[in-house]
Amino acid sequence: MKRNKQIFILSLLVAILNIFDGIATHYGLMNHFIKEINPLMRFFFEANPYLFLGIKFSLSVFIFMVSNLVILKCIKSFQRFYLYALTGISILYSGLFFVHLYWLWMSNYSF
Repeated sequence: MKRNKQIFILSLLVAILNIFDGIATHYGLMNHFIKEINPLMRFFFEANPYLFLGIKFSLSVFIFMVSNLVILKCIKSFQRFYLYALTGISILYSGLFFVHLYWLWMSNYSF
């Protein structure tokens, strides 16, 4: 039961950080503070900035839904693997969160 709670909380954290990443990246790209280095996401942004946001939001929902399926349907050994993967992803997104905060803070001083 403890593992299920950890999966739930980490998937929620990753989903929220992914949405923040999408909003912050959208803001940075629209104001020419940053460049998107992910070629696939750059393609979506260049096609339509709101498509980019829609995809980021959809990915967050997808992560959360998959996590709930893992909790309900998967064997314990796969749940453990999934928990480790979510932990790694949440660490990466947390680092990205602070990078976004830094350049958002620095962009206020560039005017």
